[in-house]
Amino acid sequence: MVKGLSGFVAPDKSGFLHNGVGIMGGNVKNFWRGFTQRVRAGWTIIFSPGALDEAREHARWAERRLREAIEALPEGIVFLDAEGRYVMWNARYAEIYARSADLFREGVKLEDTLRIGVARGDYPQAIGREEEWLSERLALLKNPGVRHQQRLANGRWIMIEERLTHDGGVIGLRVDITELKAQAQALEEALEEAKAANRAKSDFLANMSHEIRTPLNGVIGLADVLARTRLDADQRDLLKTLTASAGDLNNLLSDLLDFSKLDAGKVAIESTRFDLAALASDCTALFRPQAAAKGVELNLDVQASGWVMGDPARIKQILTNLLSNAVKFTSAGRIDCAVARHYAGGWSLTVTDTGVGFSEADAERLFGRFEQADASTTRQFGGTGLGLSICRQLAGLMGGTITAAGKPGEGATFTVVLPLATVEAQAAPAPEPQAPEEYPPLRVLLVDDNATNRKVVELMLSQIGAQTTACENGQEGVTAFNREAFDIILMDLQMPVMDGLSATRAIREIERVAGRARTPLVVLSANISPEDKKATAEAGADSHLGKPIRADELINTLMAVLDTGDEDSQVAA
Repeated sequence: MVKGLSGFVAPDKSGFLHNGVGIMGGNVKNFWRGFTQRVRAGWTIIFSPGALDEAREHARWAERRLREAIEALPEGIVFLDAEGRYVMWNARYAEIYARSADLFREGVKLEDTLRIGVARGDYPQAIGREEEWLSERLALLKNPGVRHQQRLANGRWIMIEERLTHDGGVIGLRVDITELKAQAQALEEALEEAKAANRAKSDFLANMSHEIRTPLNGVIGLADVLARTRLDADQRDLLKTLTASAGDLNNLLSDLLDFSKLDAGKVAIESTRFDLAALASDCTALFRPQAAAKGVELNLDVQASGWVMGDPARIKQILTNLLSNAVKFTSAGRIDCAVARHYAGGWSLTVTDTGVGFSEADAERLFGRFEQADASTTRQFGGTGLGLSICRQLAGLMGGTITAAGKPGEGATFTVVLPLATVEAQAAPAPEPQAPEEYPPLRVLLVDDNATNRKVVELMLSQIGAQTTACENGQEGVTAFNREAFDIILMDLQMPVMDGLSATRAIREIERVAGRARTPLVVLSANISPEDKKATAEAGADSHLGKPIRADELINTLMAVLDTGDEDSQVAA
């Protein structure tokens, strides 16, 4: 109720005084509506004595209530007029800007307090760029609506949000976000620590790969050399077991490395043209002898054939893993591998066996990391439980799926569906000429710090009559190359004194400075990641062969590189 307003005088001839309360209807809103209409109509307003004092008291009461409200807020509040001058602010605002609080006065421009604060070093973000900082801050003040952050000299962080009022003034909100910034920083540091730990894990696995593959290369290499000598039946059987065990160890290591790469998001999917049915045929042929040894029939059913675009290496990895599991868990009966077009588009690869099977509840769990159907399966058949997890991740990277179904004691079925685009068949390459029985005499420079690996390679090369000069590190290799000419160089990567990449670059530099012909160089290393292969190519290597190596693989690689080198020489000539 507004007191002191006595009545209205109408501009008509009646001269009667109308009671103001009569138009209020007991409602302040109705009163002010009627009051405004009559003022606009030219009525004369008559105040009773003391009315203005009461109006002023009411205004002061409203201002006190407003100030009490903004003082109760935990955030800093400031009101500026259309000229950017202070009108009102709360204690929290003054507390936030304690170093500048002595400058706050009604009618003082915020711009002036900012300039003084910048000169006093109250705003660390402005140091060294004072005018630029002021220009940016005033631009935000004149065009409010954008949240921004401000750091104070006491190290606190303030979030600023400003909005225009209807008369062109500004109401500003200041929130201390120092704790939030600290939490965000802690989360960021924790994330970086997690990334660093993941990188350390990857580096550890990469180093372990090198350390394990190096002696494994000696085992597999020497077994391969030994297999080419005269052995009786018992010796050959023992050697076969030795080779199989070494192969299992190599596969286990590959699974661990693939798991690490997938976990770190470092596996890239390629796309090339290939014959899907032929790939399935190669995979089944690989496992048919193992299945036959157990009395298990392994069949391939090509329900549809064609050339597709995809990553044959990764698809082969999935299919060989499924076939390997089928052979492992099937002791009698049969295994069927089928290639077909999928009803929803793309292609499907299905592997069905009559092995131990699994329950419906275990079907999904099989694809978890380090999981198998049950603990007894792990003890009886071995394995890491990583294979199916890797298969699912690889299928997912190719936009496909892999599912499992089975019954205990009645076998299992694994189905891979991949969205492979069908393409025209690629023309069959002309048959390559058979490799000659006699190899040309070769002078080979072998650089490897491991004595066993050097012995393995020397034995392998002795089969083709190569003359080998062996060195223990990159520096010795460079010295030997500078001293005499070689037909081909075999270079390890991780070595003391000078590593293989540095030695390769040094050899290419010697050739460049001396004007010598390029000598083919093949890297023999346990480091076989795409990054390692890219680094060796950039250093000047012609090929990269991963350990463990086999004699035929090494010899074929050497012959291929030498043939390419001869062609390059002819072109250069």
